[in-house]
Amino acid sequence: MTVPEPKSRTEQLDIQQKTDAILSGSRPVDKDYPYIPPDYKVHFPHIGTDRQLFLDNFILDHLDGVRRELCTPQKAPEPLLSFTDLPWERVQFNPGTAGVIHDPDDGLFKMWYWQGLAGEPFNTSQVLCYAESKDALHWEKPLRDDCLPFQDHTTTNIVHPDISQSGLALNHDRSDPDRKYLLVNWPPKTAARRTPGSPRLSSVDASPDGIHWHNISAESPLPHHHEQKIIWDESIQRYIGYSQYSHHQNFLYRKRQIGRQESADFINWSPKEVVLSGDWDANLPPDLEMHDMSVRIIGGLYIGLTSEFMAEPFWQERAGHNWRDQAFSRLGLYTSRDGKRWHRVGGPGPWVDTGLPGDQDYGFICFTPAGELVHNGKMVIPYSGNPQKQSWHTQEPPSPLYPQEKYRLQHDAWHARQALQGDARLKRAVAGLILREDGWAKLVPEYETGQVYTKQFVFEGDALRVNADCSYGYVQVELLDPTFTPYAGFSAELCDPLIGPPDQIWHTVSWQGKTDLRTLWNKPVRIRFTIREASIYAFQFFHSMPE
Repeated sequence: MTVPEPKSRTEQLDIQQKTDAILSGSRPVDKDYPYIPPDYKVHFPHIGTDRQLFLDNFILDHLDGVRRELCTPQKAPEPLLSFTDLPWERVQFNPGTAGVIHDPDDGLFKMWYWQGLAGEPFNTSQVLCYAESKDALHWEKPLRDDCLPFQDHTTTNIVHPDISQSGLALNHDRSDPDRKYLLVNWPPKTAARRTPGSPRLSSVDASPDGIHWHNISAESPLPHHHEQKIIWDESIQRYIGYSQYSHHQNFLYRKRQIGRQESADFINWSPKEVVLSGDWDANLPPDLEMHDMSVRIIGGLYIGLTSEFMAEPFWQERAGHNWRDQAFSRLGLYTSRDGKRWHRVGGPGPWVDTGLPGDQDYGFICFTPAGELVHNGKMVIPYSGNPQKQSWHTQEPPSPLYPQEKYRLQHDAWHARQALQGDARLKRAVAGLILREDGWAKLVPEYETGQVYTKQFVFEGDALRVNADCSYGYVQVELLDPTFTPYAGFSAELCDPLIGPPDQIWHTVSWQGKTDLRTLWNKPVRIRFTIREASIYAFQFFHSMPE
């Protein structure tokens, strides 16, 4: 073969279809059965030009004098979106992200967020608002006269009049310009008019620009719930939606969990299945519930940011069932290789904890959007920051909270504190986390020098780059054959050390000035990194020359 064997972009789907065909008898039993690998001519894992992270062990084989460290993001010093003097924010500034996208056409970062207009907790009078940014850190709320009016104000950033439990995504199919953006939504006002006695339905809207929306499906067969976070999964050719496994819709399961649905057309969705639950992991405390989860896919690795709802010991009784609704929320980090089986990364503590008293996110960190926002080597993750925990202290709970005496004492203490603070307390906002690009986890020497061995694989592209911090030390790279012998010309001794300033993210690997890797196409390759007082975050093969 004179060209690299390409990685199938639908490998998960290919294997599933192959398995189904073998089990149904319509395809001969594979010679590797009961193992059913992909149909590649070169029988090694194909990574193509996908970025390879070190957050799980998928690509790693052995660490010699090297440890993995999870990276902790910094919190942006100022909110990405905060309360202003806009008239529609004065009622109840309660922003949460429906979707955040880096637009491939104009290069802008775009955010759609919901905003309450009724001052009540049940989200029955929300609108969808729009903001944009050039760097994902500094956002503006552009006021336009073609947006929807609010009372006597004709210039706003309101783009949808009836929104709740929404999920927004960029359409992977760009053949119809009127459907560039897609929105699945529970419009409570519309539902109340159309379906008496049932306040829930799922409608789907589309937009050519994110400002002007039109309905394309009045009601999906299977409804959604609780802030759907939606991505397009190329490997199975489906939209995947993650949302809370209905705490408020099913009295059998009184814990918040993460559910998953999929769809080929964004309109017809599969039934929701539980894919993540605090009940499954004995390393987690029993009061931890899953509020919501956003997902991004990098090189076949699914990375989930889960709002971990830490429920307090106050139970409400409703229709003979107990449930908890008073809590604070933090962020946990989870990974998966198929989007269904999830594992928590790190120890029992949170990936990102709530802030200190008086901080923007002292009470709640939740509602992160799906996908990646990367600009100039930095990754930005918006989230909803609430300075107060979720509670019923501002109004009467829907039923008594038990134990009642303990709740009364907490309720009185809360009101006493509010009386001392006055009206100076913070409002909710969309805050931000900042990480190095691909900076989920890094490999560092345990002392000065260590080595990392990857598994064998087949690649595409003609050059290799490494995401590394080489501001103090250096990294050398060698490409090994199955006998652990460097391929001719690609040994560590011939590798030009990777060095660079702190703000350099990617380093192209060369051996005596040579970067061309085409002689290694369709051969099993293993990488051995030698790290000296440096750290590595990811690697990627890429096309440096015209194909």
